[in-house]
Amino acid sequence: MREDLLRGLAAKKPAWPDGARCVISVTVHMDGPALEVGRKQVPLGIHSRGRYSIKRGIPRHLDILARHGVPATFFMCGYDAEIAPDLMRQVHAAGHEIGAHGYVHEGWDLGDAEPELLERTHKILSDCVGEAPVGWCSPSGRKSALTLPTLRRLGYIYDASEKDDDTPYLATVGGAVSEEMIVLPNNTVSLDDVPAYREGQALAAEVLENWIQELHAIHAGAGYLHLTYHPRSGFGSGIPARAAVVDAFLAEAKRLPGVRFLTLKDLARHCLAQPQEWRR
Repeated sequence: MREDLLRGLAAKKPAWPDGARCVISVTVHMDGPALEVGRKQVPLGIHSRGRYSIKRGIPRHLDILARHGVPATFFMCGYDAEIAPDLMRQVHAAGHEIGAHGYVHEGWDLGDAEPELLERTHKILSDCVGEAPVGWCSPSGRKSALTLPTLRRLGYIYDASEKDDDTPYLATVGGAVSEEMIVLPNNTVSLDDVPAYREGQALAAEVLENWIQELHAIHAGAGYLHLTYHPRSGFGSGIPARAAVVDAFLAEAKRLPGVRFLTLKDLARHCLAQPQEWRR
């Protein structure tokens, strides 16, 4: 697509750090065996794809990110941190952010049990890497009136669960707009590997083409790109051909002028330093 045809198609470009033209946040959703355990499946045989994240997927993607010098946000389930603490520490030691992603990737409404589960995962991740998470992404898209007040009480500064805007905006916590918490929306339709590989049955080359089209459109528009992928086998990007898509995407993104890679934590801090700029 020509850049002049893309201008004006998205929201007005905000003031990004250091005058960047486009900020890119790479988010890696581990979705290890916790996902199967949360579904009451024994993570063996046909249900062993989450184990691939631990054995092959995350190490492979750590190598890719290191080669490109890209910091990422890894959303981790508490259960996965319990069974693979050394891997979590390896991710953290490599300079990546650890965010919270449920205890067993809960795919059901939690009701009154929600605060306890949020607190449990928060403690597990904090104890594992020696640093408390400040960001959360719902493992299923579900949220309730209890979610953000509990996270804010625990010290969280961003929620990465919404899919309703082109750019960040201040969160509403307990019925009021908060200048201490930002929503960093994600596009799970076209910048998430799961719908493409699982629902769309896309080939790796098709996913790369789509991601690059989104990259150029966003670079010419509002300049906020939030890429989500999963280092599993099955519906994720852990296997070699699909990991190569991430590799090629990062190479293309680095080729464009004015691109800045940020963890979600660093992006949230940038936004919250001038909260009035992010009101909706």
